[in-house]
Amino acid sequence: MRTVVKELKLIRSSRQIESTELMEERTLWEFVNTKLKLGQRVALLFVPESIGSSPGRQGHQMAVSEDATLFGTIGGGAMEYKQVEACKKQLATTTKACIRQQLIHDKSNKSKWSGLSCSGEQTVLTFFLDAAELDLVETILSACLEEATYHLVLKADNSLFLEKMNASASKFDYQYTAEHTWTYRYILNFQERVYLIGAGHVGLALCRQLTFLNFKVILIDNRPELPTVKYDEFISKKIITSYKKVANFVPSTKHDYIVIMSFSSALDTLILSQLINKEARYIGMMASQVKVDRIRAILLGKGYSESAFERVHTPIGLPIKCKSPAEIAVSVAAQIIEVRNKEG
Repeated sequence: MRTVVKELKLIRSSRQIESTELMEERTLWEFVNTKLKLGQRVALLFVPESIGSSPGRQGHQMAVSEDATLFGTIGGGAMEYKQVEACKKQLATTTKACIRQQLIHDKSNKSKWSGLSCSGEQTVLTFFLDAAELDLVETILSACLEEATYHLVLKADNSLFLEKMNASASKFDYQYTAEHTWTYRYILNFQERVYLIGAGHVGLALCRQLTFLNFKVILIDNRPELPTVKYDEFISKKIITSYKKVANFVPSTKHDYIVIMSFSSALDTLILSQLINKEARYIGMMASQVKVDRIRAILLGKGYSESAFERVHTPIGLPIKCKSPAEIAVSVAAQIIEVRNKEG
């Protein structure tokens, strides 16, 4: 752990914090850091799992400071209010033992009733930090400068620490075997990436839509002077390259999304042929049904499998009778959200 701390402090001292990417996670830990430096204790609440119709979803987190300042959410409403009030009482003591609660959003379950009646359920883990954790919080802040490099690990023995993430890691991993034997780990500073190939008017509209949904958009195009490439502030990263080399810039991971919106059928075919076998969470291609059938025939003729092509969402987006670029962007973003939020 000392080696990780030293490495991360060097990183933090040598890099600027970007103002637009992944701000919520960093700001949470900045909030915690500030309160601890003021001599206040802080409660951290995490949602490691949720089932059914629950306002608190896996990955939600929240901080409550000793002066009753709140940051983040675990779902809101009466449930969150009860949790905050309980934290205030604990913060007035010296307790540091973590708390695990299973909250049922159903009044008929009196012992575990959350205060809500939406019939789902969620687990909440609460950890209490004081000045003794300042070094740890500083280390976590340093790790927030590195995109998806570390897991934050929470355990039933009240330990909270960082560990290096492996390439095949899941975004969230909650293992529960008994009341005092559980582990929750999640990728720190995680932001899902959308690789958007094609910077036309629809691409620009989609960049804006996805940014509001907390996706990191990496735009790939072969036209450096295109206005949407030069001026769009919603693009996290721009890659100007030949479309023949697209595969070199798009990784093969289960967390990433690929959207193809080039300006010709020939280019779409070229791009899709390079990316169709990537291990992406989502691959979508903007095309009419006639164009889809043509590209399918070409790729099948080159030896690509029907099952590989069936993975591709094309024509892209949900069928909402789109007409304008903005409407198409909403349709595509909605389809991506649908894929992202599917169980498992």
